[in-house]
Amino acid sequence: MKEKPKKRRGAPKIDAVGLRTILDSMVEAVFVVDDEGRIVLTNRALDELLERDVRGARPKNLIRSGELRLAVRRARKQRVATEVEVDGAIGERVRTFRAQVSPMPGPGGVVVVLHDVTALKAADQVRRDFVANATHELRTPLTAIRGYAETLADGALAKPEVAESFVAGILRQTQRLQRLAEDLSLLSRAESAEQGYELSATDLAVVCHDSAASLESQAKEKGLTIVLDMPSRPVVRQVSARALEEVLINLLENAIKHSRMGDEVRVTLRATPKEIAIEVRDYGVGISKKFHDRIFERFFRVDPGRSREEGGSGLGLAIVRHLLNRMGGAIALKSAPGKGARFKVTLPSAK
Repeated sequence: MKEKPKKRRGAPKIDAVGLRTILDSMVEAVFVVDDEGRIVLTNRALDELLERDVRGARPKNLIRSGELRLAVRRARKQRVATEVEVDGAIGERVRTFRAQVSPMPGPGGVVVVLHDVTALKAADQVRRDFVANATHELRTPLTAIRGYAETLADGALAKPEVAESFVAGILRQTQRLQRLAEDLSLLSRAESAEQGYELSATDLAVVCHDSAASLESQAKEKGLTIVLDMPSRPVVRQVSARALEEVLINLLENAIKHSRMGDEVRVTLRATPKEIAIEVRDYGVGISKKFHDRIFERFFRVDPGRSREEGGSGLGLAIVRHLLNRMGGAIALKSAPGKGARFKVTLPSAK
């Protein structure tokens, strides 16, 4: 006996409430346009984005974008589905969306799904800027090294006084490349969520002393004095001693680099019930206020020519910011031209 074929179950019927539930569960913003070109349905994601009711309005009043307007018209008139990238003000800020515009069954209806790719576009721009800046930083010393090497190969080796100068130049540029590679590696670790920084009970004053001691010879070469202003009692907190030392060394190197001969660099540690504060202060050239918001960006330099001559990679303060973010800390700058700079590191006060 043949088995009776099993009946196929049809798709569940979805009423207006069910449709609304489905739309509201989506993370993408959705709106539906009728055959007259007006918005008749939206979902919760779009409503929260706009904080107003746009039913009855036209898509061009939602986002002022020629690409979106043409895509909606094409879907209504020609029944053609398209995907377009849309830049426009929606809500309180300019956003970038990948819009999927599709005709609906029936005369003239269109559904538009907006995928917010603003963060992805920003991240992609950061990546491209980083690659461009890193390439530029690498190209400069490599060009110099090649020039020195080619000159030596063309006969300068036979002239000891010239050869000695060119070999010194190759060594200097090689050291610059090494510093850049080390800073890139440190920045990568600081930004990586997979890089763990083990917390342990640490005397912050000891970290300040060790950081200053590691740069004492560099300060003496410039005739500088590193002054430590520490509390009389130990300040012990759960921090990553390694990460904090990297923060302080970067700040101290920055202070030494921008100080004048005979100046002092001061490191101050203060502990209150609310916060732990470590200040690194120099009395050098200072930083104009217009640069304060950008000083922690990768590769940003107030004086690019001077910084490159001194061997800076332009990554030190970016490393500092990321390391402090990992530790739940923060950094602030007070500075003015000719009045030096004061970087204040704050850390959670909990023991």
